[in-house]
Amino acid sequence: MKILLIHSKNVEVIKNKEATSNPQDFKEDSIKMEGLILVCYVSVEDQDTYDTDLIAKQGAEEIEAAILQICDFPENIRLQNEEIRGFNKKIERGEIKGKPKKIKELIMERDNYRVDKVLVYPWAHLSKFLSKEANAMEVCPKIVENLLKKGIESKFSPFGWYKSFKINCLGHELAEMYRDVKLAIKPEEQAKNSIFKVITTSGEEIDLNFDEDQKLLPSQEIKEENFRLFLNSELGSRLIDKGIEPAHIKVMKEFELLDFDPNTDAGNFRWYTKGIIMKNLIKNFIEDRLIDYGAILIDTPVMYTVKNKKLTAQTARFPARSYWVESGSDRYLLRYACDFLLFDLFSQMNLKPHYLPLRAYEYEQYAFRRELEGELSGLRRLRAFIMPDMHTMCKDIESSVDEFIKQYELIKSLERDLGIKTYVTFRVTQEFYKENKDWIINLIKTEEHPALLELWEDRYYYYVLKFERNVLSAQNKSATLATNQIDVESSLEYMTDTDGFKRQKYNISFIDNDGSLKHPIILHNSPTGAIERVLWGLIESAIRNKDKIIPGFKTWLSPIQVRIITVNDEQNEYAEKLLNILNGEEFRTDFDDREETVGKKIRQSEIEWIPYTIIIGKKEQQNHTISIRKRLIGEPYGTKKQTSEQINNVKLEKLLELLEEDTLKFPKYKLPIPFRKISTRVYFRH
Repeated sequence: MKILLIHSKNVEVIKNKEATSNPQDFKEDSIKMEGLILVCYVSVEDQDTYDTDLIAKQGAEEIEAAILQICDFPENIRLQNEEIRGFNKKIERGEIKGKPKKIKELIMERDNYRVDKVLVYPWAHLSKFLSKEANAMEVCPKIVENLLKKGIESKFSPFGWYKSFKINCLGHELAEMYRDVKLAIKPEEQAKNSIFKVITTSGEEIDLNFDEDQKLLPSQEIKEENFRLFLNSELGSRLIDKGIEPAHIKVMKEFELLDFDPNTDAGNFRWYTKGIIMKNLIKNFIEDRLIDYGAILIDTPVMYTVKNKKLTAQTARFPARSYWVESGSDRYLLRYACDFLLFDLFSQMNLKPHYLPLRAYEYEQYAFRRELEGELSGLRRLRAFIMPDMHTMCKDIESSVDEFIKQYELIKSLERDLGIKTYVTFRVTQEFYKENKDWIINLIKTEEHPALLELWEDRYYYYVLKFERNVLSAQNKSATLATNQIDVESSLEYMTDTDGFKRQKYNISFIDNDGSLKHPIILHNSPTGAIERVLWGLIESAIRNKDKIIPGFKTWLSPIQVRIITVNDEQNEYAEKLLNILNGEEFRTDFDDREETVGKKIRQSEIEWIPYTIIIGKKEQQNHTISIRKRLIGEPYGTKKQTSEQINNVKLEKLLELLEEDTLKFPKYKLPIPFRKISTRVYFRH
């Protein structure tokens, strides 16, 4: 819905003739309103007519907010002038330096900043995407009904007539305003009713308590410092200190993985060669594992219409987070997630009971969310991201629990092989937890750390259980990577709200072997979380623990797996032979052919977290051997803070064995030729 608001002295609307075959009743020849009138020109758009009661309520709330803004304006100016006078006095007294500020003056007399009445006027010219549905004409009368309930004297101009009108815009600071109101179906707030507990790895439940300001009180029963920091992040402020740059940003830039692009906003990134290698390796790794797990592959469009009621019911959950795309006389949404089109596809299928559990995997490239500027934080939270997503349709709640337990182990193995250590959270309704407590606690018993448990009084969204794996950053801020949810709502034909309104769902169904029609339970599984956040987790964890644990990426994931170093130029021919052999085996290998000392070359390899550095001197050249520095990535430092294990004077086959062992059952990826020598490497940053 679009609303243009004009603050006018008096209004007159004169009826001319019918403009449509079915106009609203307009019994009088004119509408005359005297006084200070807020005229609200309203365009009802395609998505709005999904629920005219809801959009009318939202429209009335926006109009009421505009009235308050006008009425409060003189007082706000007075308060600002008090601050200005105080500021100027400090300058006069020499307490601060600067130029005095000017006192603000109202354009009009104070009495003009009020609204006596409201006229709601249907106005097609504010939008190209008007609703063509008959119930669009209900919206303006319903807005007036809502305003009258609030005690605001209001009228509407009937829809479907040619009319002339007279307004007299007052012309003050707020006399002309505009609002874009997106249909918003907001789930009930559940946080105030939540109960929080910690489940230990022995299965013990520990209650968490909060003070009057809802600040988490310390518990003597929770010993582990990092887990306490995780709890403080999850249950305290999630905001990032904007004055401190997240640790991963420096690393991603210096390693030339990816970077901000000045031609877009801070929520979108440009990827460099080494970052693309890592991104594609993760993509192939997840896809291979999920195919082996039994998933089929799906790819749905990145944008979709808002005219499909099934999609409207879901996309209206996230109106402020959506990007809109115009194409001719139509408009589309860039997808928030793959669920919407995938579920619509499921609803069109002739599902067979023997298909279930049906696991459908989609590598979403991309999903789009208009996160607020203050929420953006490098790779942790951004506006366009890549989301591996698997949805599983199960016959019933019992089979969904069996499948959830299997997928729990799948997620754990994926994050272990990526090299990420996480903390577990379960968010679940009290009723579901009571009935399923045993297996939930048994899963937590397999973890290295305790788990956070949030219990909801009632289900406030489509799932009865949400599971998360969270990483703690160098700034002690947590973020979710993998997640899985048990969805008991999306497959239904419709859901009835507390006010009796039937909200359309996807109507996904199958005929079971006993002849009955059933709606499947759906698991929403992001097996690793967004690709960007995986990199965020890897880098932030490495920096967070850099004084205790040797930082680096696992060999299979490292952009450069092997670095060749020669003592002098006499070994270069031998080095290039090894370079070609290793790259021929698809082990990403480069050759530091700079005219630098061996020590500097080794230090550079350390800085870049290279898993294997091979050194070739005169002895190695004569013996056709190599000496290997194996970086002990992910292991605690030794007593002398050494980062590597030295393996001297061995055949190349030894290195190949080590590489095969590190990369067995993991995807391989070639290193582009310009990156195979330091002298020919392409650098993207100054």
